[in-house]
Amino acid sequence: MKKILMMLACVLASLGLQAKSYKLVFADDIPAAAVEVLQQRFTQMLSGVGLSVADDGTPLEVTAKVVNREETAGSLGQVALEIELLASAPGASETFNIKGVGDDDADAWARAAKLLLPRSKTAQKFVEKLK
Repeated sequence: MKKILMMLACVLASLGLQAKSYKLVFADDIPAAAVEVLQQRFTQMLSGVGLSVADDGTPLEVTAKVVNREETAGSLGQVALEIELLASAPGASETFNIKGVGDDDADAWARAAKLLLPRSKTAQKFVEKLK
């Protein structure tokens, strides 16, 4: 009887230890350099709470909308972007507001993506919903 109970406890424990996994899916209109940085940031967010990223996981879709775009005048003109990222998975969604300034749109996107902090309150709130 003790062996059966011990085996049952082991099986239940192993089922509880299997982490949820998510497949990151990015919208086509996000520049490749920004997607690369965003993949790193979201992977850090998920792994920080014991979740993982896998090709066969639940889709976690990331879409973006440029809320504001400004260009500075002059020979060293730069582009400033305000971006709303919407991350959504079944049962959870969150909007991340990021800003970036760069030599062109792609550079501004990449710099904005670097400002998505995996340990921010918004990120932590989102990953808690995913658990």
